[in-house]
Amino acid sequence: MVKTVANVIVTHHWADPRDPITWSGTPSNIIRRLEKLGVNIISISTGFNKYQKKFLELIHRMDGLGTDYFGGPVFRKKSCEILQRKVRHLECNKILHMGQFNLPVSGFPGFEHYLLMDATSYTWHQYETKLSTRNTDKGRKVHEQLDIHAFNHVKHFFSFSEYVKDSLINHYNINPDRITVVGSGIGNLQPFYGEKDYSNGQILFVASNRFEDKGGLLLLEGFKLAQKKNPEIKLVIVGQENKKYLNGSIPNLTVYGEIRGKQLQDLFNQAALFAMPSLNEPWGFVYLEALACKTPVLGLNRNALPEITQNGRYGFLVDEPTPTAIADAICHAFSHPDKLRTMGKEGQKHCLEKFSWEKTTIKIADMMLGIP
Repeated sequence: MVKTVANVIVTHHWADPRDPITWSGTPSNIIRRLEKLGVNIISISTGFNKYQKKFLELIHRMDGLGTDYFGGPVFRKKSCEILQRKVRHLECNKILHMGQFNLPVSGFPGFEHYLLMDATSYTWHQYETKLSTRNTDKGRKVHEQLDIHAFNHVKHFFSFSEYVKDSLINHYNINPDRITVVGSGIGNLQPFYGEKDYSNGQILFVASNRFEDKGGLLLLEGFKLAQKKNPEIKLVIVGQENKKYLNGSIPNLTVYGEIRGKQLQDLFNQAALFAMPSLNEPWGFVYLEALACKTPVLGLNRNALPEITQNGRYGFLVDEPTPTAIADAICHAFSHPDKLRTMGKEGQKHCLEKFSWEKTTIKIADMMLGIP
């Protein structure tokens, strides 16, 4: 019988932490594994209903901060107040925040605050995307200042990547002793151990939203250029219901809406290359899912992707976000099927050895609770 060793509050600023779809399942995966270690978890959401969200956006815009109220001053203040009210009478003083947006910006005495994060405001605004342009320059500065104040109340940081750790150290002046890189699990897909045809020319792109920010438009234009050199390559786009009108208009292009389960698993198993040249991807669980299925990845040489691919050992890093650069990388990849095979095999081994929710949770439990 597992003995309960501690109480921990796990909170998310948007939805129920136990819901498997909240933050791509990150909180629910960690909660389940903490409970297996004997930790008693109290899960708290500090989210808002649709009317409250409309009000928050209105206030944000009226203050000249833009339309992205998410993480803005009013959002954080109200979210923190909700959390403070819900934990007031709990016999627990450790809070694991899934993201920084309900961290206290001012006071929140009597509690130890721990933070799991995949990005900072600085890294979110480092590259120009449709999402980043929803904030004004004033809004970006305010978001960053709020991070600075909130981070003063964090006892220890858990970052997915070295990339974010470096941002905390170099941009926010956080002591490295307060940061532990914990990685993440690989998502819901199962590893693929069968034989794969790396000469089939099949490219896979999967994203359920933010098509342009995820590099979908960039990939599409690059694919059309690459087809002129290699007419045999094929592109499958998943998760874009509003792009299905493209079916039949571009040779060898297939667009799906949302698909899950065996159909999605089969697409990863069949793909010779996973391509998502995201303009600003803090982490990217889908890259790990691709590697677990022996599929090398193609993306921009920024954010955490160099770390995930070991600086291109298990994929293709593109320096310039241009269709020509993407096309050249695609053509290069399919000119060397043996290289793709080696990348796929070694990338899977690296991914499965390094990334798992068990490893992530053990690092968190060790630092927070002293559970080795």
